Amino acid sequence: MTDEPSQGFQMSGRRASLEIAIVLGLIAIAVIVVLALVKAGAGVLADYVPTSFDRTLGDQAGRAVETTSSPCTDPGPKQYVETIAAPLVRSLGDKRWDFRFIVVENDEINAFALPGGFVAVNMGLLSKAESGEEVAAVLAHELQHVVCRHGTRRMLRQLGTSVAFTAVFGSPDIAVPASVVREFLSNAYDRSEESEADARGLTLLLQAGVDPGGMATFFTRLEKTSLAPPAIISTHPDPGDRAEKAKLAASGAKPTVTLPSPKGLHCK
Repeated sequence: MTDEPSQGFQMSGRRASLEIAIVLGLIAIAVIVVLALVKAGAGVLADYVPTSFDRTLGDQAGRAVETTSSPCTDPGPKQYVETIAAPLVRSLGDKRWDFRFIVVENDEINAFALPGGFVAVNMGLLSKAESGEEVAAVLAHELQHVVCRHGTRRMLRQLGTSVAFTAVFGSPDIAVPASVVREFLSNAYDRSEESEADARGLTLLLQAGVDPGGMATFFTRLEKTSLAPPAIISTHPDPGDRAEKAKLAASGAKPTVTLPSPKGLHCK
């Protein structure tokens, strides 16, 4: 009988490497799944977070906007935006939010809403709009981001479930890291959130007695006048489809409010 060395329970080098790779792969997948569940859970918990938390988030993000941008020194643009927003806010009838507006000296055609009711409008948007109805269409969209708490959900997903639980069961006065604020300001809402704000924004215009056709004319014109779509178009679902929905809503509308034009406004 020939004695041969027994391998017993020893593994070959190739098999050991393969099994280690499989284990590491499974760990990586588990980590990804856990992180996804944490983010999803944080977003779901937003429904149970008090609106005071939204204001805390918005105040911190708003201060970042004010310190890193150039608010208009002329009070005219801000007063104009507040005038356009007034019938929309009244029609919302939602006392949970303290809507505040700022106009920024920025040529980009854009506007954005922060949690709690802080809405920033770029002067570039007011310069390109040809009627108050066009500005109102943008503001109605942004107000609905606040009401739907899209920004709060986004920030909670970034901050994690532990912060969401603290907001639900503890103090809403949570310090948000500057990195989270910067990431929030640099990223657009996702397509489903934009679609929801579009649809609800159109409904709000109708409730306020504002001609929703302003949404169609503004975005149709912007889409045709630039090879590189403005940020306010590029972050939304199909602009053509969006304009068609606005036209359809306008066909049966009976406007009761006449809004002033933004022409002649200046930041300085």
